[in-house]
Amino acid sequence: MTVKTLFDALAAYPQSRPCLYSAAGLYSLGDVLRQASAGWSSSATDSTFNSRIALRSLGPLQLIEAVIAFDGRVDAILLLPNSLDESTCQELTRTARCTHLIEAGQRILASLEASDLPERQKPEATRWILATSGTTGKPKLIEHTLESLSRTVRRDLNKGGELVWGLLYDPNRFAGLQVVLQALLGGSSLALPDSDVFEDQVRALFHSPVNALSATPSMWRKLLMDGRVCQLALRQITLGGEIADQSILDALKKCFPDARITHIYASTEAGTGFAVNDGKAGFPVAWLEEATGPVPIRINEHGHLLLKPPVLASGAEIQSRLDQSGFLDTQDIVKVSGDRVVFLGRVSGAINVGGNKVVPEEVEQVIRSVVGIQEVKVYPRRNSVVGQLVAADVVLQDGFDATSVREKINQICRAQLEAWQVPAFIRFVSTININPAGKVERTQA
Repeated sequence: MTVKTLFDALAAYPQSRPCLYSAAGLYSLGDVLRQASAGWSSSATDSTFNSRIALRSLGPLQLIEAVIAFDGRVDAILLLPNSLDESTCQELTRTARCTHLIEAGQRILASLEASDLPERQKPEATRWILATSGTTGKPKLIEHTLESLSRTVRRDLNKGGELVWGLLYDPNRFAGLQVVLQALLGGSSLALPDSDVFEDQVRALFHSPVNALSATPSMWRKLLMDGRVCQLALRQITLGGEIADQSILDALKKCFPDARITHIYASTEAGTGFAVNDGKAGFPVAWLEEATGPVPIRINEHGHLLLKPPVLASGAEIQSRLDQSGFLDTQDIVKVSGDRVVFLGRVSGAINVGGNKVVPEEVEQVIRSVVGIQEVKVYPRRNSVVGQLVAADVVLQDGFDATSVREKINQICRAQLEAWQVPAFIRFVSTININPAGKVERTQA
């Protein structure tokens, strides 16, 4: 179903239904729409179809109100993730040719340096401009519309009304925006944390009857290690943003035996590609046949996954990745293993060991099979001879000895990996940090 604006779509829903839980209390859908209309009325009136508005450092509630108010009223909305530094924000704002900026605590438009933009005489679909959230390199800007962002949203108000989603992603990023739109347009409620600090995020899950939760595999491992999340009566569990290997799928099934567990393949560039619900890592190899897959899927000669969603984002970055048949190179490396296609990692994250490419996630999956390991991160370490070597940080489970686990890691890696893939350095640490996008950062040491 195509919607013209977010406000129009929500205005057609029952206004009394619970919508947002925040530190200030529970808001009905009608409350949210009234606040979006009244709170942003001055700025919305001052904007034009030619305006391009950058939103920076807004809290989740203020951000949701702002996008409801401005979608359909302006040419573009740039969502700047809270974790970006000042210089990166300024660069992205210039690249997006924004005319106005709204920062935290503000409800008025601050004019930026005039951009040479053509005047629009009538409203068109507002472009939602998002920054990529990869763990390496500078973020790139990808343009979506509400249609492309909400293409896979399930709009069943009866079933949706039974769910209360917790928000663990930054709503300025693609994954967080997907949770927000699924809750708003799917008829569900959404619990908003006070901040992106882990303790605040967990606390927010218990201030409302959360029974649906979406997070990266890294965040799920952190939540399971913390333990409190297992007290929730979750009915829907979603994983995305990173490889969902068998170990995390099994761990979630053990903790939440009655929950529906879904791992979604999605990215800022490709949008939401497909979802897998069978409890197995990867996806069925049969999906490579266009007649059986949820979207047309291919693997090219380099082992890259190619997708052809019915609605794509736009922009130069997207165009540079399209082949002649309209398939998008996702830059994810996959391989066929039996009746499954499994993910190995990102092209951009490969470690170069003397000309040999090592995919960190592939090595991590081997190491995770060792009993006694809670979490692992594989990353490059500089070397004057071969350029880079493979290093691994490992978090032990309680009661396991580092010396014996190190020996087992070396044994299994030598048995299952090529010599250049075997970690040259293994370090035992108390925790592995994840970035605000919920992903492990693999910066070179």
